[in-house]
Amino acid sequence: MLKLMLYPSSMKNTLRFTALLMACSFWCAILDAQLNFSYTAGKFLLKGTVVDLRSHKPVALANVAITNTGRGVTTDVDGNFTMYVGPRDTLKFSSTGYVPKVIHVYDIDSTKYYTLEVLLMPDVIKIKDVVIYPFKDVDGFKKAFIDANGVGKLVINGIAAPKYTNNIPHAKFYNPISFLYDHIKKKSSANPDFRP
Repeated sequence: MLKLMLYPSSMKNTLRFTALLMACSFWCAILDAQLNFSYTAGKFLLKGTVVDLRSHKPVALANVAITNTGRGVTTDVDGNFTMYVGPRDTLKFSSTGYVPKVIHVYDIDSTKYYTLEVLLMPDVIKIKDVVIYPFKDVDGFKKAFIDANGVGKLVINGIAAPKYTNNIPHAKFYNPISFLYDHIKKKSSANPDFRP
């Protein structure tokens, strides 16, 4: 049986007031975070793009970290980033497949604060050719290859393997003319002087 609980009107007003109070406190917290200038005190906005050195294509999802504080941002799909930096900060740009690059903020020209372009060099490591065996060494592979008996054979239950040959027997259906042709062909191959 479903029970319906009815609140008195004063209880409804209390719930509404509590919900309104929670919404206002949440809104005030957001405003305080947006108006908190202590984070940006002494800092300035830096905008730029991280680009591949060879192809000049943007590097998506590259990491831009401030090494002094450990904070950082990630570039978007177009390689763009925006962050607040201090004049004594050191920036480290890194991405998978690229050599990391370190830039000191005081080395950046003030005219490039909104158009900074950081070039990352691809990191290429050339290694020797590698042959992978499923054995400890080449001798173990050779031994397993020579000892491989029954590899590639198909066993069907109910059909016996041939006793004296490795060839799988095939059913031959002959008409009388084909039988005579094969019979004459065998005789001619046995006796080169045979004339039918």
